[in-house]
Amino acid sequence: MAYKIKMALPALLISLALLSGCSAEEGFGAPVPLRVVSLYPGHTDNIVALGAGDWLVAVSASDESERSSLLPPDVRRLPIRTGPEAILALKPDVVLLRSLVTQVNPHLLGVLERSGVAVHVIDPPSWDDFEDYLIRLAEILGTGPKDAREKLKNLRADIAQNAARAALSNKKGSPRVFLEATSRELHTCAPGSWAARLIELAGGINAASGAAPLRKGSSIAPWGVERILEAVNSAELDVYLVQQGAMNAVTLNEVIARPWFAILNARLAAIPESNMSRPSLLGLEAGGKMLIEIFYGE
Repeated sequence: MAYKIKMALPALLISLALLSGCSAEEGFGAPVPLRVVSLYPGHTDNIVALGAGDWLVAVSASDESERSSLLPPDVRRLPIRTGPEAILALKPDVVLLRSLVTQVNPHLLGVLERSGVAVHVIDPPSWDDFEDYLIRLAEILGTGPKDAREKLKNLRADIAQNAARAALSNKKGSPRVFLEATSRELHTCAPGSWAARLIELAGGINAASGAAPLRKGSSIAPWGVERILEAVNSAELDVYLVQQGAMNAVTLNEVIARPWFAILNARLAAIPESNMSRPSLLGLEAGGKMLIEIFYGE
């Protein structure tokens, strides 16, 4: 699996449901609200998408402000180095982390576990492992694994169908797309990464499909200006797509100002990192819509 899980003593309801071979929803009727702390924005997005957003009592300080309308108005925002005492004061039933949090805040996990809180350390999944991740998250929340599976299946099918309809309606073929993941050395998305697979699902062709990951398992890959210009000379680039966010804090005006950019005969567009590279149902839906508009809109 591309994700790893470490659990402390889970909440009583979840334990009974899992021991009986069913989710809390399937075994006991409507899911019982939990007090949930999520210190990774991807977990937060998926908790909201699975219908448990109102259960969040705290989220990561790095969660995007535009997601605020989807969260409880009194939700706390906690920095990555938050002490365990501050989290325990919120009386959580479940705390969801990723391994990066435990590396930066090494004492957090042990204290929470010793306090009897259900702690799950789950790293961002790959595209192919995302269904397993959602099922696991639904089991933790008691919201129903079957519903999670259906949400993902239907969403991916909708994106593919909408892309096909847009291409037919606009009489456009599949565009060749270069994604700028980071402006430093012009890193792009690694083949098979979440971003690369989303480009394909939305009807695009990854112009950097030959890129080699920065290191094993990395979602980004070095590319460089020279290879971009090669694509220009061979007329193999239709869209220059800029991922914007923590990984690439660049504006479109800054991209336009690059000395070599003027010779590109490609449409320039931007997309938030959270909608392009984060394994999330919310990001998948928003990113799919944005890409279809960029690829096939006027």
